[in-house]
Amino acid sequence: MYPYIQAKCTEDAKIYAVISYGLSSNTYIIESHGETAIIDVGYGPPHSNIIETLKELKISTENVGKVLITHRHRDHTRDIKRLMEGNDDVKIYIHKNDRDIVVESLKIGKDRVYTLYGDEEVNVGKAKIKVIHTPGHTSGSICFQYHETLFTGDLVFANGEYGRTDLPTGNHRELVKSLEKILTLNINAMLPGHGEILLKEAKSHIKLALKNAMRKQTMKRENN
Repeated sequence: MYPYIQAKCTEDAKIYAVISYGLSSNTYIIESHGETAIIDVGYGPPHSNIIETLKELKISTENVGKVLITHRHRDHTRDIKRLMEGNDDVKIYIHKNDRDIVVESLKIGKDRVYTLYGDEEVNVGKAKIKVIHTPGHTSGSICFQYHETLFTGDLVFANGEYGRTDLPTGNHRELVKSLEKILTLNINAMLPGHGEILLKEAKSHIKLALKNAMRKQTMKRENN
């Protein structure tokens, strides 16, 4: 049994938030007019189980048309393979900078992968999901925006926390720029890759994360 909540409900879509623990990322399920998409699928058993969660929500895996990936790390991508085993049509959407390593590590056919670049839209039923390139945690990290809700992956979390930049293709300066970028968006809710979800006043948490990230950047310069 895995917890989920209905985070948002609009005329065009329902969004379910599945808060994961341990090694796995949070996952988010979007339903709109007969089509289902998942944002990040998690690490998989025993730390998460997107298949079981779909069953609890009475959503057939065959109705999942799209999987939107915020970045390359396995805690967000590993359960793709199990989802694809029960669905021959699902497409994986991922930024070009993170695409190849995910394709190679999970042995996904390139015909199942749709490359994202940023500034485009992905349609889920009648819901239009905007793609925003936000490098820093990885070079291919992206956020997804639906109305005033932002899915941030591991760019930023609640309470002024932000993603680490010491892993391959991470870059602290780029992360600071990405935090500045999302602060210009018209958003109120934030659904991050880990931890607490924020259904209002998300910008105050992002501003604090930017302040913390800039302080660390200044300290790095002073120590060099």
